[in-house]
Order: sequence, then structure tokens, then C-alpha cells
Amino acid sequence: MKPIGINLNVGCGRHVLDGWTNVDVVPSPRAARAPEILAPAWSIPLPDASVSELMGIHIFEHFYRWEADTVLVEWRRLMCPGARLVLEMPDLIKCCQNVVDGREEKVPGQLTMWGLFGDPREGDVFMSHHWAWTFKTLAPVLEAHGFVDCKEEQTEWHRTGMWFRDFRITARRG
Repeated sequence: MKPIGINLNVGCGRHVLDGWTNVDVVPSPRAARAPEILAPAWSIPLPDASVSELMGIHIFEHFYRWEADTVLVEWRRLMCPGARLVLEMPDLIKCCQNVVDGREEKVPGQLTMWGLFGDPREGDVFMSHHWAWTFKTLAPVLEAHGFVDCKEEQTEWHRTGMWFRDFRITARRG
């Protein structure tokens, strides 16, 4: 049985989605509309256990490792027991392998340096990456914060990085 609560899209950027409560620290000038909540990911003004699904697409790499724990404590607080967590982000190993193999797409660096450091095109500090993860390094961190059933799945966002750069991890709040 699916927990009853809202669907929360944290770090939505330009992807402000219908049917979701969208959160970001600042509105994106590239979004069709502003998110419903302007707040940092580690301090979202919603009640405990009010979220049935929390999605973070290309946000988790933007936190330093020591910030990641604080973010996970907040997200777990927001989530109902059994709620689903979905995260997508660059995979450290895939990015490094792309560097070694010289794999590039139409935009140089998109499969390599962007995954490691962020997209430099807009000169936006919020686009800088502060830590790199793989499924094998992130799953134990999620488990330590009370998440269960960690699974690696096919990514659904960022078509360019879908096969050769990114990874998707899903879990449930225990």
C-alpha cells in the first residue's frame, strides 16, 4: 500500500512539475513557473511524515559530503514510513571512465567534466558539484539513515547522460 502524502520534487531547477510540490532554493529563470516552496533542501517547511515520494534529480551531488547527512535527516523526517526516495546524479566511475576513453557528446565535457564539477555554461554557483557518488558508495549512506530496499535502476532524466554518465538509486523510508 502506497503511503498517503504529497510528491516532493526537491531541487527542481527548471523542471517544475505538475502534480508535484516543487522545491528549490531559488527559482530558475529557465522554468515555466516558480516552485511552490523556496527553501534549502536541508530545511523544507513541511510537516513530519507528509511526503509519499521524494524525488531529487541532479541535486545530491551539489552537497558537500558533510552536508549530505543533514539533507538525508531532513528528507527522512518529511517522508512517511514506506515512502519512496528517487535520486539521479552523475556516477563517479562512469564519468572517470568517459575521461579515460575520450567519450564525448555534441557538447565537450558533458559526459566527463560536467558530471564531476557541474555545468559551467551559465556561471551559476548553484550548478557546482561538491561530491561524487556511485550506487555502491551512496547505498550504505542511505541505509545508515534508515532507508531500505536500495536499488539501482535505469535513469529517466538527462538523456545525454542516461547510459554513459548517470545513475538512479531508489529506496524506501524504513
